[in-house]
Amino acid sequence: MVRIRKGKIKRGDNIWKRKEAVEALNNLCTENKFVYVIDLDGFRKNSPNLDLYKKVYGKLWIDSYPRFVEDVMDLIVVGAERITVRDANSNFLEKIKEICDKEIFLAGNNLKELAKLTKDLEFNGIVLDEEQSFTGELETWKIYLSDETIRRLK
Repeated sequence: MVRIRKGKIKRGDNIWKRKEAVEALNNLCTENKFVYVIDLDGFRKNSPNLDLYKKVYGKLWIDSYPRFVEDVMDLIVVGAERITVRDANSNFLEKIKEICDKEIFLAGNNLKELAKLTKDLEFNGIVLDEEQSFTGELETWKIYLSDETIRRLK
């Protein structure tokens, strides 16, 4: 798992920028099945680091808080294999389902509603924040910010 802000990648005490950032992300993709990216610019300003993702040849799982269907399309175009969608309403999610053949995971505070939407719309699973717990039967992943990992629980 990495955090990206203003085109810079942060993992542990390391910060990579420009070409080093692309190289670091490609290396992580080589070492791991997926690299989970928390895009802070996407979260805060709805401006994910799309130019950086275009240069990566590995499998990215991008969590950039897409707010519109077009945001999801942008992530697909730049090569995201998996996308985390947070706190979305059912109309937005239905539109995503219509246009997207990538793996979509839902995240947010209302786990009961997330589980229902994931099942009803046949998304791939849910992503939990470190303090959350879930006992349902869905594919479940958990983000551990403290050790910068994401782990599959179910």
